[in-house]
Amino acid sequence: MSMLILDDYERRARLVPGLLAALPFIVLFAVLGLRQIPAVSYVLGILAVAGVGPVLIAVAVRSFGKAVEKQLWESWGGPPTTVWLRLDPPSDDEAQRDTWRKAVEAVSGVTLLSLRAERRDKAKADKAIQRAIKRVRDKTRDKETFALLFKENRDYGYERNLYGVRWAAREISFLSALALAGYVVWIAPLVDRPQVTAANLAGVALCLLCLFGWFVLPSKKRVKAAAERYANELLQAAVTLQEDADSPTADPSQ
Repeated sequence: MSMLILDDYERRARLVPGLLAALPFIVLFAVLGLRQIPAVSYVLGILAVAGVGPVLIAVAVRSFGKAVEKQLWESWGGPPTTVWLRLDPPSDDEAQRDTWRKAVEAVSGVTLLSLRAERRDKAKADKAIQRAIKRVRDKTRDKETFALLFKENRDYGYERNLYGVRWAAREISFLSALALAGYVVWIAPLVDRPQVTAANLAGVALCLLCLFGWFVLPSKKRVKAAAERYANELLQAAVTLQEDADSPTADPSQ
């Protein structure tokens, strides 16, 4: 069976947030020596060799991220690209919005609704914008040609997924710290070993540090900033594609 491999986007945007969320469990396993248990070692070995573990983490993290994305879009009034391309309400930069709309229409082949039509049916206008944006995204997937766009997309995925798994990560951190503290206070005195070791204290401290980090780092503000950077780069990519197509040196066969 071939080993399952994650690409660069999946590793950064999905696997890393998942591993950060699972870090307290890793600390718990290491401090308590749970990996020495044959059954636990056997299961972990299979997951590692088959490459299933990282894939399962990536899939779970993506589901958390996609779920919270819908909530964030509702609070923002829609995805940034949709919000920026709407004609109503008026934009702070009408010229920039018009440039983006013309480029998106030219690249996607989708005609966006007029101001009157948009006011009459906002849902239909949004669907036209989203359909056009999807086609632009399909034409800008080349990582080498659109390297900065790929980076912004990956960074947005990372911030979104980090925010999406925050509650699960907080619970993991709290329960891991509680388990280690409980071991130090109640179990260690009953066995033939030092009641408190540096490893035990370091483990509790690290789990509490992770818990603190999960309350401080993930935020709606960070996700929105990353989403807007990606949206800006995507719309600029549409402008670039339009300019290339309109260039007299462009190959008419392409």
